[in-house]
Amino acid sequence: MEALDTDRLEIFVPTHPALLHGHGVTNTVGKPLSWEEIQKPGFETAYDFVWLHFDVNEPETVAWIERQGDIPLEAQRGLLADETRPQTSQFENGVFVNLRGVNLNEGAEAEDMVSIRIWCDARRVVTTRRRLLKSIQDVRLTVRNEGGPANTGQLVALIAQRLTLRVEPYIDIIAEKIDDLEDAILTGASENCRSRLAEVRHDAVLLRRFMAPQRDALNNLAQHQGSLFDTRSQIDLREVAGDVTRMTEDIDAARERAMVLQDQLTDQRAEEMNRNMMVLSVVAAIFLPLGFLTGLFGINVGGMPGVDSTAAFWIVVAVCLAIGGGLLVYFKVKNWL
Repeated sequence: MEALDTDRLEIFVPTHPALLHGHGVTNTVGKPLSWEEIQKPGFETAYDFVWLHFDVNEPETVAWIERQGDIPLEAQRGLLADETRPQTSQFENGVFVNLRGVNLNEGAEAEDMVSIRIWCDARRVVTTRRRLLKSIQDVRLTVRNEGGPANTGQLVALIAQRLTLRVEPYIDIIAEKIDDLEDAILTGASENCRSRLAEVRHDAVLLRRFMAPQRDALNNLAQHQGSLFDTRSQIDLREVAGDVTRMTEDIDAARERAMVLQDQLTDQRAEEMNRNMMVLSVVAAIFLPLGFLTGLFGINVGGMPGVDSTAAFWIVVAVCLAIGGGLLVYFKVKNWL
């Protein structure tokens, strides 16, 4: 897969609240379209195809999409939906695709993935979003320059590629965190490992929540039998679907490794507790007969042996030491210490 050139990224300010950007593509070069231009019936016929990217939070976006009679009602609902899940739906005149990309907005968690909704037909690609998705900025820069997608199918494949490129580094970060935790646990430096491990598992669960259905959506899209996707776009989609499948497997492997590390931490904690309980039990076993002996000689009744002897105290002390030493040797022989 082509590497992401982050040096080309730039700050983009939309010219209209609803239409974040629009391009009419001719000979693989995209010409910017204004909000006024896209209001004209049949405006897309002047280009090989057009790409319109909307902010679905704006009421004008809702009104414009609802006026598009050639977009099926189910696809319109998908473009305007509040909550979405990666999926692919095929229609007679086009394809609706819902995908997710990492959230790179300031103060957000990358694992809280942002949805991009796509309607694709022979002459037009309509995309909508509710939150900023920087992968789309990457695609916009590619479309503006010569050598970009030549048809709508190639544009959809490019969007899927850029979304996948942005996700992969965060999966690698999760794997690196688990490597560090594994080293810490194996070397005995497991302080704060439980909280760090819980955080990593949380991130992996969030990523897999969307990556698993995204894998299925891209596999379905790669198997599309219509005329929207030429040979190049089909190859690109199969490559992206394979990459997402591999990433999903990496996430599953990371979760399994995290579970193994959790079990190791639990075993270590149980072993430490058992060892401490053994020490306490041995100490109690040693002092039990000694406590009985000192308690017996501490009763204030007549007839106690050695009351009149000056050496009786030292004899009792010697007996206690002998009993304690004998028990220590016995526990040592039994490997209880």
